[in-house]
Amino acid sequence: MADRSVQKDTRNAGVAVGPDWVCIAAIAGAQGVRGNVRLKVFTEDLASVADYGPVTLFTEEHPRGEKHKIQLLHTVKGGVAARLEGIGDRDRALALKGQKLYVKKAALPDLAEDDSFYYEDLVGLEARDEQGNPFGTVNAVFNFGAGDLLEVALDPALNDGEKGTVLYPFSGKFVPEVNIEDGFVVVDRESFGDRDA
Repeated sequence: MADRSVQKDTRNAGVAVGPDWVCIAAIAGAQGVRGNVRLKVFTEDLASVADYGPVTLFTEEHPRGEKHKIQLLHTVKGGVAARLEGIGDRDRALALKGQKLYVKKAALPDLAEDDSFYYEDLVGLEARDEQGNPFGTVNAVFNFGAGDLLEVALDPALNDGEKGTVLYPFSGKFVPEVNIEDGFVVVDRESFGDRDA
């Protein structure tokens, strides 16, 4: 199983983000000419992205994190427009496209149910088929607008030499079990393969 003590920021390959951080949004681009940004928000309520205090960007220039106070402006298609303190022009805002915004996990509300989890908790979990055979490791959870997708990195030693990554719909039908405590997810690979056939 992969080391779950750190996450890699996919935009900044050399930057490791510790397990006490949770990604709550990503910068989708610039909004206007004054340095405002468009955010794709990963919280249930769009407005709550500003409820947890300053957000932190981890970049190669700031591998330990760069904090920014955040002010929400208005909703935009697919998210919200926001102002990040210290970002004052469109060029700087455009340069941040794709960057993730993190907050400390301790700043988030406690999860109410025992089987609840944050998507960051899935990164590094072993992926198993419905017979319990491991076949890879969870890399990330994405949403490109049509629902959540679980990205699994295939282990060539367990897949007849096949390597690469596969995206599975992250729903109860295709991922019937998530076991954070024991460190694995179950993926119905057969149904997914039949669906693509």
